[in-house]
Amino acid sequence: MQLDTSEIPAVVLAGGLGTRLRPAFAAGPKSLAPVAGKPFLGYLLGWLASSGVRDVILCVGYKAAQIQEYAGAGGAWGLGVRYSVEYSPLGTGGALKNAEGLCRSDCVFVINGDTYLDVDLARMLAFHGQRHALVTIAAARVSDPERYGSLQVGESGRVESFAEKRTMPKKQAIAQGSFINGGVYVLSRECLARIPADCAVSLEREVLPDLIATKGIFGFVTDGYFLDIGIENDYNRAQTELIERFGNSYSK
Repeated sequence: MQLDTSEIPAVVLAGGLGTRLRPAFAAGPKSLAPVAGKPFLGYLLGWLASSGVRDVILCVGYKAAQIQEYAGAGGAWGLGVRYSVEYSPLGTGGALKNAEGLCRSDCVFVINGDTYLDVDLARMLAFHGQRHALVTIAAARVSDPERYGSLQVGESGRVESFAEKRTMPKKQAIAQGSFINGGVYVLSRECLARIPADCAVSLEREVLPDLIATKGIFGFVTDGYFLDIGIENDYNRAQTELIERFGNSYSK
């Protein structure tokens, strides 16, 4: 049976310290950094709602109360918002594990709280189900892939390897079909179960590379618009580009 986006919770990773962004914004968690006068998180929540998602779990840690006060129960976006609170930094994988008990479906969307990728979540979910994937990663094409960690996607759609930032020159990365991890995932419950509990762990650096041998990780390729506000230059770019694309409809 094919699942619908309304049946799948979206876990938003919004607990980070935002160290790289502090020269531009230091007043709160980076997911609340203002973009054209409105918190970035509001754009993410609006996009999730427009994609048919109805249930959102916010993984919060650093200055969690500010996020809880802003997003509340999610009614401003037509969403139901719940919270998974980490009381010491757990990393992206640890934050997901901490939220596992709130995830009751067979799979979940996972979204980075400091990036935006315009990807079709319904198509990505169908792709994940058709391949019986353990993990599906939105594999984004960008003009400057060496700024980010990259993935190699084979002809079958399987992710064959991961590379850290700047380990491959730009021309070589493009020639070899290298994509960046766009910060949007579909994860099966089996993947959540494999994350170690009660410790700090990185989804990108530790959990996913260890799963390559399972041949259950796939890349859903997209040319959608990508933005990482955790990088100061891109945060400044967001001030005009998000409004140009979405107007005021996505944020509250």
